[in-house]
Amino acid sequence: MMTDGAPDGREEDMEGEMMGEDVEADDEGDGGPEEQEDDIIDIPDEIEGIEDEDMSERTLNVHSGSVFCVAISGNEQIVLSGGEDDLAYVWNIANDANDKEDTKKIEGHKDSVTHVGFCAGDKYYFTADLSGFIQMFETATHSKIWDFEVGDVLWVKWHPVVPILLAGTVEGGIWMWKVPSFETKTIQLSSAPPVDAAFLSTNRHLLVGYQDGGIKVLDLKSGEASVSVEVRAELTSVGRAPDDGLLLVGGTDSTLHLISGGGKVIGTLREKVPGVKGNMDDSVEHIAFHPKRHLVAASYVKDRVCVWDTALQRLRTILTHPDGVVKTQWAGDSEHHLVTCCLDGIVRVWDVDQGEVIAEVTGGHSSQLLDMRISENLVVTCDDSGSVKVFRIS
Repeated sequence: MMTDGAPDGREEDMEGEMMGEDVEADDEGDGGPEEQEDDIIDIPDEIEGIEDEDMSERTLNVHSGSVFCVAISGNEQIVLSGGEDDLAYVWNIANDANDKEDTKKIEGHKDSVTHVGFCAGDKYYFTADLSGFIQMFETATHSKIWDFEVGDVLWVKWHPVVPILLAGTVEGGIWMWKVPSFETKTIQLSSAPPVDAAFLSTNRHLLVGYQDGGIKVLDLKSGEASVSVEVRAELTSVGRAPDDGLLLVGGTDSTLHLISGGGKVIGTLREKVPGVKGNMDDSVEHIAFHPKRHLVAASYVKDRVCVWDTALQRLRTILTHPDGVVKTQWAGDSEHHLVTCCLDGIVRVWDVDQGEVIAEVTGGHSSQLLDMRISENLVVTCDDSGSVKVFRIS
């Protein structure tokens, strides 16, 4: 999730621009030499053999099925969760009382709740299910202020600065709602599903990857594409460099495609496996650019994270896991620490320069981890058995 913000006093202007006033242009970037392979880093045997300790500060066990998503409020006092039981829960973790007394159940959903989130400033939060039914609440009172149904959703996310909610649907549309007026806008530039999206640093443009290989940078004010390009791939994920000079998309064949900010396809990044032409059966699950260095981490459905040097288009390291990696995130302002969330129930902190696991966050999870969120002082995880766990980090 981006943390770039607008300068002081620009929030109201930006809201107007998103729903229909003036915008600026994107930067361009360039590429580099051919890809090469570097070290493959395996998890040390002594770490694999350790029995998981429950290091969590608090555990919530109110869901009756898998928990698919979690979110942390900006003030780190409230956690949201959504699950297979068609329910979401709001959990006040600032109190020391019984966990069940600190939770509020959110009903009304018609399918599994797969997306939850707080807006910038925590004034509002939403819950959304697979069928596209979205509910909105005021955080202070937990009062419901709105609901809407858009059809099956692939992602739902807040604008990083102003209270505008966006959603991508399987029919190819991008929906926008301005809160609290709920003025609605739609952008339909493709009939293919928009599988993933990321805000550019301008906060006025949205990078969207479509399942059919289409890649567009949407001007959220005009609803037009300022960049439009295609690659031969079934896309699954997108990412962008901190300065927007480089865009990256990943697909079901494990290949990463590099695109300049101006829309020129620069090349591809593909892990070389002896005797195999590509990894045709492994999807790119998540893409995370380093906030300062020319590094990007790509996690895969199977068992690894590949860390690439984007300036050199060179594979630096492969971080091998016991199972699939569902999420990766660079640790705060660290130059070389990467946090990975693995299906085996463990959150690992890697030193990517040394190629070592330097810490593990274990919660005694008996089932696969399905989501992870990291804030300044907290890690929150959820799993297939219905548990949500909160860890305090230093």
